[in-house]
Amino acid sequence: MIEAKNTELRALMDVLPIAIVILSGDDRSVRWINNHAELWLQKSRLYFVGKPISELSEFPEKLLALTGRVIETSGAVIAEDVPVHRWDDPEALCHVTAFPAGDDVALILRQHRRANMTGNSDQDIDAVESLGRMLAHELKNPLAGIKGAAQLLSTEITSDEGRELISLITTETDRIHRLADRMEAFGTIAVEAMGPVNIHTVLRQARLLAQSMNGNIIFEEDYDPSLPDVIGDQDALMQISLNLIKNAVEAIAHHKTGNQITLQTSYRAGVSRQETGRLQALPVEIKFIDNGPGIPPHIRRQLFQPFVTDKPAGRGLGLTLVSKLVHAHGGMIETKSKPGRTVFSILLPTYQYEDM
Repeated sequence: MIEAKNTELRALMDVLPIAIVILSGDDRSVRWINNHAELWLQKSRLYFVGKPISELSEFPEKLLALTGRVIETSGAVIAEDVPVHRWDDPEALCHVTAFPAGDDVALILRQHRRANMTGNSDQDIDAVESLGRMLAHELKNPLAGIKGAAQLLSTEITSDEGRELISLITTETDRIHRLADRMEAFGTIAVEAMGPVNIHTVLRQARLLAQSMNGNIIFEEDYDPSLPDVIGDQDALMQISLNLIKNAVEAIAHHKTGNQITLQTSYRAGVSRQETGRLQALPVEIKFIDNGPGIPPHIRRQLFQPFVTDKPAGRGLGLTLVSKLVHAHGGMIETKSKPGRTVFSILLPTYQYEDM
């Protein structure tokens, strides 16, 4: 009878859109996780069942203290800033609600948005908008000279490779000029030209441009060719890609550790965002991965806020701009970092073509 009741309860928990983990009340080993926890932790139920609590966290002391308190009081306990593994990030901080489940302890895990998610707060957005006109003025001044110099050089360059680089310079100055026009006109970044975009075309162009400016970095591309088009503004998506690649290059160059950046795309089910009263699925994932020193712990929570940087010559505006642009696309950005591996993940909606 008890077993049948447990089966029924677990079936109910399996359909809930929250991550639930059940630990043994005896040795705190993992008894069971629900479907959402599998998606969230990126490992299967079969993997976790029977594993010690250290599989959930490299720093299990808080979880042990939390579950001990539940057993001691037979009541629910809530804790913040509990480190829990998520993908390859041992320092993801979570809200954890722990409560008795018979002789066991159940955990509800919710990740801090402020720890690893994009800063889409009004403060971040207003800060970018207030800088818009000033940055537009600073951007537009040198553009005409750069484009003119490129056009003069094109008459002297005869190799195909050289002409391709000149074409890149011209294309980029035109794109930045359009971006500056928008910033100057509206005091913000507009993404009005929304349509179907092949994200791989954008990434290849960004990689080519970045590689032409820094030949010491090894770029790897790992793309899923079956991915559908995303809905977006191609110029804005190029700006996002260039900013994240530039950020990785500077981190590697400044600390003189690592020399590789990987651009990766994949389909990721189960992620959505509340958008104008409905849930918007975000199945297309774009990852920017570098093997540099990692993000310093003291700035991780403020990473997307203006003027937060650990680079000597940095202004701390690049990731704030990325946050603004991703938010304008209805997407999300996540970051996971440890020494030797930093990952920025962009999640975007797909373009819905009308049936013919």
